[in-house]
Amino acid sequence: MFAFCHEPAVAVVLNSGDGKIITTLPIGKGVDGGGFNPATMEAFSSQGDGTLTIIKEKSPTDFEVEQTVQTKPRAKTCTLDSKNGRIIVITTEPAPAGSLAAPPAAAEGDQGKKGRKGGGPGMLDIIVVGR
Repeated sequence: MFAFCHEPAVAVVLNSGDGKIITTLPIGKGVDGGGFNPATMEAFSSQGDGTLTIIKEKSPTDFEVEQTVQTKPRAKTCTLDSKNGRIIVITTEPAPAGSLAAPPAAAEGDQGKKGRKGGGPGMLDIIVVGR
């Protein structure tokens, strides 16, 4: 079982039978999502710092960070395309100031949904990571 932690920025690998910690491994900052691909025996987590961490299960008690993939800043929501074995990460880019899609400037202290300043339409980036 994998627990991806925001602070400190680590993945905790646990034995699902007894709950004991097997190991902890470094991941990027600002984790939001993660998963496991049983076909490749790899866990993955996406972080707001623009990284995707891939953890390889070499055996039931041996895990290592296999790769850290550069994605995009704020690309922290992810899922597994299990049919094609790819990881999909999404992020949004704010619309340029003055464009039709740009939201009006937020007043000082004005916050949109979930504590984000501003809000409104922007560009959606879908990043597909595969072998």
